[in-house]
Amino acid sequence: MEEIEQDVEAMIIELVHELGRLADSDPEQVGASDRAYIKAFSDAESNSDTDQGALLATAVGRPNLAESLIYLNRRLDRDNLDPGQPTGVIGVIVRLAMDGLWVSDILDATRFDARERARIVKLLTALTRVSDDRLEAMLCSPAAKPHGPDKSA
Repeated sequence: MEEIEQDVEAMIIELVHELGRLADSDPEQVGASDRAYIKAFSDAESNSDTDQGALLATAVGRPNLAESLIYLNRRLDRDNLDPGQPTGVIGVIVRLAMDGLWVSDILDATRFDARERARIVKLLTALTRVSDDRLEAMLCSPAAKPHGPDKSA
């Protein structure tokens, strides 16, 4: 069992390094970590690989093996939730969506066809480029404002 744990830990550490390399190679630094996350988790074929399923199962059962990824996500969350950076919260949303897509691929690699997947990835990637002003405009638009309590209940 120890060898499997070492393999899983090594896979996660390599993933964290790959995320860093992808982010560093992005010419647009704002949102680069989030676009790296999208790239790393957007390949359905790779995500549905049995090693990914084993990775998920082992990481859930032994979270200490995923410490480097947990640390990275917490650091990114802390940065993204900084009140001085209003659009940062989009990074949290993007990573949560990609985590969900990754698990979905492991459970059912045929859930989305190539066109649907491309649409999802394109939208999430576009969100990483939303400016503070654009986010403020979206949140202030009449469609974004709540219409009061739901009286249907």
